[in-house]
Amino acid sequence: MATTENTESGSPENRVDRKAPVNLDAKYPLRVLYCGICSLPTEYCEYMPEPAKCRQWLEKNFPDEFKRLSLGNSPKQDAGDGDAPTAGEEEEKKKQKRGGRGQIKQKKKTVPQKVTIAKIPRAKKKYVTRVCGLATFEIDLKEAQRFFAQKFSCGASVTAEDEIIIQGDFTDDIIEVIQEKWPEVDDDSIEDLGEVKK
Repeated sequence: MATTENTESGSPENRVDRKAPVNLDAKYPLRVLYCGICSLPTEYCEYMPEPAKCRQWLEKNFPDEFKRLSLGNSPKQDAGDGDAPTAGEEEEKKKQKRGGRGQIKQKKKTVPQKVTIAKIPRAKKKYVTRVCGLATFEIDLKEAQRFFAQKFSCGASVTAEDEIIIQGDFTDDIIEVIQEKWPEVDDDSIEDLGEVKK
């Protein structure tokens, strides 16, 4: 610690000016314009996942600032081969290719819409009924779990991503109950697997 203090307090050649360059034309307090889409300063909108929306917002709400920013970007484009890039090419350049926190759009898996019902032995002569596949019909599993518990007067729980366990053997009744409650689940899309080991 003492050695660094000695070198800094030494001759002017050894001193390093760590201050950032000061803009003498700036008027304080500085006014910073924030984007209404990404909530960043407008200079940083081009680094967001959807800069086109930010540009449209800026052009609509602050046309003078939009012109200033677009003029600032034009010398970079002119320095190239002279042809102005099309909007698609410009978007492709600005999109994040790898690393960082880019917005990831999850692709929906195309899972066949099928409800499976199985009877699973628990202890001696006790069984639980497993219902899988209701989420493929966009049925709320928590709501279905409450409905089954009330309908059959037993315990029911959501155990996995797309699985409801009902305490007791209700494989005979559950097919009609599902079709009454949710008519979009037809008879062809319900499969009874019978007794299965867990």
